[in-house]
Amino acid sequence: MKFVKGNFVVNIFRKAKISFLKIYYARGSAHEVALGAAIGAFWGVFPTFGLSTILSLLLYKIFRFNIVAAISGAFISNPLTSPFLLMISYKVGSYFIKTDIQFDYDNWYKTLPQIGYVLFVGSTIVSLVTGLFVYYITKYAIERRRNLKHYKPIQNTK
Repeated sequence: MKFVKGNFVVNIFRKAKISFLKIYYARGSAHEVALGAAIGAFWGVFPTFGLSTILSLLLYKIFRFNIVAAISGAFISNPLTSPFLLMISYKVGSYFIKTDIQFDYDNWYKTLPQIGYVLFVGSTIVSLVTGLFVYYITKYAIERRRNLKHYKPIQNTK
């Protein structure tokens, strides 16, 4: 399969890389940037269907985090990962709430009233775990980059 510049998958990966770099080089304390990325990832995994930026802006007034990192972190959910995230959320939710309804991609919207609560519980758990994971990984990466940036090896003066 030959990839061309306008390929959908290539563009998704290119945008993901740009989002990662925006988080990695964001300004602010490591905590602010990591919190922003975690909140964005939380809303990205939670099935808000495009409202992650608005919800992040509302939370910004309360928690004061890096908003660019939050918007970039929300990119964890995209057309390639959304079906996977919905399925994982439903599986986790069905572990806690027993149901006989199977999640079907073809007509999930028809059974949404029945599976909605299961999906909500699963999405909440998966979003929280993802947010915590993103927070600690992002904070570690930023602190490490900043510490290495200040490290200067002894130069040979011969």
